[in-house]
Amino acid sequence: MRTESTPLGKFDEAFGALFWEAHPYQWPVVGWASDIPMYTLAQAKSYFATYYAPNNLTGALVGDFKMAEVKPLIERYFGRIPRGQTDPPPVVTLEPKQIAEQRFNAEAETSPTVRIWWKGVPFVHKDFAALDLLTDVLEGRTGRLYKGLVLGRQVANEVSASVDRRKYSGIFEVECVVKDGKEPAAVEAAIYEEIDRLQKEPVPTEELQKVKNQAKANAYRRLASPISVAIQLMVYDALGDWKYINTSADLTDAVTSGDLQRVAGSYLTKESRTVAIFLRKEGAAAEDPEIAKLPPEAQAMVRQNLKQIESETDAARLQEGIAQMQQMAGQVPPEMKAALDIVLKRAQERLSALSSEKK
Repeated sequence: MRTESTPLGKFDEAFGALFWEAHPYQWPVVGWASDIPMYTLAQAKSYFATYYAPNNLTGALVGDFKMAEVKPLIERYFGRIPRGQTDPPPVVTLEPKQIAEQRFNAEAETSPTVRIWWKGVPFVHKDFAALDLLTDVLEGRTGRLYKGLVLGRQVANEVSASVDRRKYSGIFEVECVVKDGKEPAAVEAAIYEEIDRLQKEPVPTEELQKVKNQAKANAYRRLASPISVAIQLMVYDALGDWKYINTSADLTDAVTSGDLQRVAGSYLTKESRTVAIFLRKEGAAAEDPEIAKLPPEAQAMVRQNLKQIESETDAARLQEGIAQMQQMAGQVPPEMKAALDIVLKRAQERLSALSSEKK
C-alpha cells in the first residue's frame, strides 16, 4: 500500500529492477505484489527466524554510562533471546559491469522528471568519498545543477544529486523536475553538459574547499544528539565500517580535485547509466509545486497526511493535531522540516475553512 499510494511507487520498483541486472538489490524489500499472497505461514516464520535473530542484529549504546553497570542489564534482557538456528546466507551474486545505457519511459501522475542513475561503488570502496563529495559539487542551491539548470538555462524547477550508500555496490543519482513548457530532452542534455565539465575541467580550489567545509559541518551536526550518533553507528556497521563516524572528515579532506575529475570520468559514463523519463499522464492534475520540491519519501508522507486533513470535519480534533505538530517541530530531522511545515500550513488552512463554515 505504501508503494502504490505514491505517483511513482510502482515505477520506482520497476526502475530499480531494470538498474540492477544481477544483484539481489533488484528485489523490492517486501517482494513483488504477486509474491505476498503466495507466502505461507511456515515460510514467513522461517524467514523471520533467520533474519530477525540476535546473530543478525546490530545494537548501539550511546551516552554517559559505565559499561560494567550496563552490561548485566543487556545480558538480562537480551541474553535470553536464543541465537538463530540458521545463519543468513551470504550474498554471492555481485553486480556485473554495465555494458550499455538503459532507458525507462513512463507516464505517471507527476511532474515531468528526468532521473539518471550511474553504477557507483560499495560504501567501503576507496572511491566512495570522492563520489560522495562530487554530488556535493552538483547538489544544493549553490551547486552546479541548480545554477546551471534552474537559474542559468531555466529548464528545471528542482534538481538533486546524491549517492545511495550500499554495502555491496552503490548508485550515483541525479534527478531533475522539468520546468513547465520545457522538454525533458533539454534537461537531460543539460545534465550531461555539467557532467562533461566535471570530466574535462578540474574543480577550482575554492569550490572544492566549500563543499568540503559543508560536508564536514554536516557530519559534525549529526553528532549533536545521542540518537543520531546511535543511528549512524548502526547504519555504518551494516554498510561495512562503523568507524566511518570517526574517519569521514579525514576521508573528505583527502579528496583532491584530481580525484573528482578521475571518478567523474570513470563512473559517470554513458555505458554505466540508466535513464528514466517520467511524463505527466494525460488528464493528471499538475503536481503541487510545494510537494514536488520534497524528497520522494517525504512526498508520500505529506500526501497521506494531507488526505487526512482534507477529510477532517472536527475543528477541535484538527486543532489538537496542529498543537502536536507544533510541539514536534523542534525535534524533526532537518531533512523532514520542510515536509512538516507544509502539513502544518495546510492543517491551519483547513482549520480556518472549518471555522468559516461554522460562522
